Amino acid sequence: MNQTLLIIILSTIVLLIEIYSETHLKNYGTFLERTNYLFSIKTLFNILKFSSLFSFCYILLKLDRTILDSNLITTKIINIDFENILSYYIPSGIFSLCVIFSNSNELFRQFQGYSIRNEKLNQLAANLKYIVFRFISFTLTFCIFKYTLQNIIKLDLYFSKNNLSLFDWLEYSKNEIDNYNRGVYFSLLLTIIIFFLFNNCFIKKNSNYWNYRVLNFIFFKYFFISIILCLGLFFGIFSILNGVYNIFNSSLTQWISKENILGILPIRISSILIVTYLIGYIYKEVLHKNLINFLVLGIFPIRTLSKYPESIVFEKRETLFFSQISFYILNIALAELFIIIGYKNIYLSILNFAILFIFDDFKIINDYSRGLVSVLPSHFFRIWVFNIIMIIVAMILLANKEYYWILITYLLFTSILFRYYFKNFHLISLKSPFFYN
Repeated sequence: MNQTLLIIILSTIVLLIEIYSETHLKNYGTFLERTNYLFSIKTLFNILKFSSLFSFCYILLKLDRTILDSNLITTKIINIDFENILSYYIPSGIFSLCVIFSNSNELFRQFQGYSIRNEKLNQLAANLKYIVFRFISFTLTFCIFKYTLQNIIKLDLYFSKNNLSLFDWLEYSKNEIDNYNRGVYFSLLLTIIIFFLFNNCFIKKNSNYWNYRVLNFIFFKYFFISIILCLGLFFGIFSILNGVYNIFNSSLTQWISKENILGILPIRISSILIVTYLIGYIYKEVLHKNLINFLVLGIFPIRTLSKYPESIVFEKRETLFFSQISFYILNIALAELFIIIGYKNIYLSILNFAILFIFDDFKIINDYSRGLVSVLPSHFFRIWVFNIIMIIVAMILLANKEYYWILITYLLFTSILFRYYFKNFHLISLKSPFFYN
């Protein structure tokens, strides 16, 4: 493929990310307003999110070398071809000219310069301001995409060095000993796509329609919720794919026996229960049993849909359920991490069995109490005994492996979850068993 043509194609992809993000966040207004919003946390995060999605799509396309030459793309994106630097701006330049010629009056209204009295010069000044803004916006988007792609390529190389690929869970060889990392790559890619959809839809449906530039607490709240939900889905999907791989590489009875000896089977069951529970909860409470509208809202740069709930709510009683289930997800994530890296320890077995035992109990307690409306004290006490056990065991495991940053993150997330739990603790009614109906 002609190198200049390849640069133009790649720059067109960057332009699509730029325009999608701009339309999604409604970055319109004067030159200063657009530029300030361009460098805001919301816009930078949005560009990073879309760049990650497109970069993983590149990894998928790279599987077929007739579609993409990975070396050529790495050369033109990771290492910029400064001899053809103007070629990078051809798509952005064409787009800018199309907007100027098709919407010059609106550009004049937004970008006009009040110090120039001559109308033609004023129009020219407005057009030049728009071209400068497009140059800044494209350059910023290109740099973010470049470094995102660079790091995702490094991740892909890391997986390749460890004999992991997107579809390694479908490769059955019957001669592997430790197979507890197969399916990680595909689960990660699927979770990235799900995070993109969830986070897009959450932010759109829960942000102020008019004051959309304002960075408020809701942005961080639903980012956190998206992370937790996707963590649960990632490890649930991974457990299913990895389990299928190991069953076909041995037999069902051998697999169950081996998983029992290693103490892995409980966490497998917990992960599958979590993903089943989460999918049902998300379908009813988040998607409102309307998958098509959710996908449309998550994929396309639109902000509202008719006949669709105005917001997605995680408040008060929902927070009690979500905080507790999220705490289980964090501990499942830790247990699965140690399984993936092949770490075996008696404390890991304790953590695995504690999660499985109390998660099933919590599900039953939550159902019979209608969302913790009325709970027996003994049941509530049991939940919190196991919460404390899981925290202590998780801290011991992470300290033994010297994963201090993961330990700090674990404690930070746990603190956030428990803060919201106890903020709405007054909604839980503890009933004596003698008066329980």
